[in-house]
Amino acid sequence: MKPFLISETQIARIIGAALADELSRRFNRHFDFVTIASWSHDTLLGGDGIALTDEEKGECARRVAEIFGLDGDFLTEFSAQRISDWAREISQAISERLTSFSFKSAARDDRSAAHTHAAAEIFQDAGAAAGLLYGRRRLLSFVAPHSLLGFELTVLTPNLLDIEAVDARGMTPEKLSSSLLFGDVLVATPTLWRYMMRESLKAPDNTMAVSFGEPMTADLATEMRKSGFGVLRELYGSTETGLIGWRDAPTEPFVMFDHWRREGDLLVRITPEQGGKHTPAMDILDWTGARSFSLGGRRDGAVQIGAVNVFPDEVANTLQGHPKIAACSITVGRSGDGVSRLIAHLLLEKEAPPNEQTAREIDSWCRLNLRQQERPRIYNFEAKLPEK
Repeated sequence: MKPFLISETQIARIIGAALADELSRRFNRHFDFVTIASWSHDTLLGGDGIALTDEEKGECARRVAEIFGLDGDFLTEFSAQRISDWAREISQAISERLTSFSFKSAARDDRSAAHTHAAAEIFQDAGAAAGLLYGRRRLLSFVAPHSLLGFELTVLTPNLLDIEAVDARGMTPEKLSSSLLFGDVLVATPTLWRYMMRESLKAPDNTMAVSFGEPMTADLATEMRKSGFGVLRELYGSTETGLIGWRDAPTEPFVMFDHWRREGDLLVRITPEQGGKHTPAMDILDWTGARSFSLGGRRDGAVQIGAVNVFPDEVANTLQGHPKIAACSITVGRSGDGVSRLIAHLLLEKEAPPNEQTAREIDSWCRLNLRQQERPRIYNFEAKLPEK
């Protein structure tokens, strides 16, 4: 399994991204994109670095250990000052035994519970992705490596292909344009691709664009091709299932990878160790052939905002905890550039004036009580809530 060896440097990158995610989920501490991308081997966990409290350090250590299939208390046995201290212990442990990985979905609430996958299945996914990216010279990534698909695509896949992996999260679009080379592949979510297109990212000939995390739109794909990306690949999967399928254009159906089969409404993963493993898809799949499908809506009512699964009903329930809100419903709209956004329809308490000041107060409250992707972008004061 040498191609799947994970270096300490890669482990440190994963740890940095996982710390930012856990601090956001559990402690409502948020960091900008560039700061998170800068966390590496030498970053201090306390003091002048990330400044973790003892409680935060304990919870983050647990999250990091569980990602690599280790007991939650594994890292608490070691004194750690820097990310490198944890990376070293993880590297040693998984060099001796690595049987599973555990990842959290981007949703918040009880769905934030980690999903555990056998290491053989994660490696299987990476092998399938490598088949699609074969022939690329370098892989550059604009996504964090601590999610299931981020890990498979930006860590394991370039390891398997024996190509250089470049963490591009800290690059500006200008810097990225000057860094891209003939034969490169760049990985990003559609939200990040929209940002790069607005900033006029340009790519040399024979450059591939890979996207995942939310549906690609036809207009965005057209912009990307005009910017020089001659090959587009969109991947489909989830934290719960792993990598399932791919397509080359938004107008085409997804095609399942060879290690998947269809059995009625269920998917069956042909695993390296267990044979057939039945798995319900997280989305409604509209089958167009024995191995091809288009996506319907999510089965659990989630919508994707910036590649994060958001549950409108739960956002509404949270908003109803504001003292000036009597009732709330959430709808999903699209901005002019195709980005999904939440719209809050609010019934105010009688003493609350329906004015801009009230909207600002509610928005400030949302910044403290909702994750960035869960915050509504429009507040409508209503006399009656719209029907669902």
